[in-house]
Amino acid sequence: MKEKNIKEKKQDKKVGIIIASNDPETCWVAIRYASFHLVEQKDVNIYFVESGLKYENMREGKYNAVRLVEHFTAAGGRVYMCDGREKLTNYLISHFGSSLNKKEIIGISEDDKIQSIMTENAYIREFKRVI
Repeated sequence: MKEKNIKEKKQDKKVGIIIASNDPETCWVAIRYASFHLVEQKDVNIYFVESGLKYENMREGKYNAVRLVEHFTAAGGRVYMCDGREKLTNYLISHFGSSLNKKEIIGISEDDKIQSIMTENAYIREFKRVI
């Protein structure tokens, strides 16, 4: 009888990077951080919110955020533009609702004191530095 080699499929960890910064270096670091996770995981999202929405103006110099986002999306990452914290909360609930409870999601999307949440299946981190 032939033995079957059945591997248990590992559930991919969901990763969310929230960028609420108009500082070019902070955005650059956050996008690189998301790209690093994309190499390790398949489900990585970047959420631009508040002053982070200005990343599209960061096209020149050492911290070219626009070019990094282009590479990130070409590699399979997804980017969401959130014109308010309520929209961010809705995106996070739709993407992380099966891995995190709603209270945790609302906490990171609305409370400036919470910078990250990590469980076995999900990781959300916010980068915030406004100049």
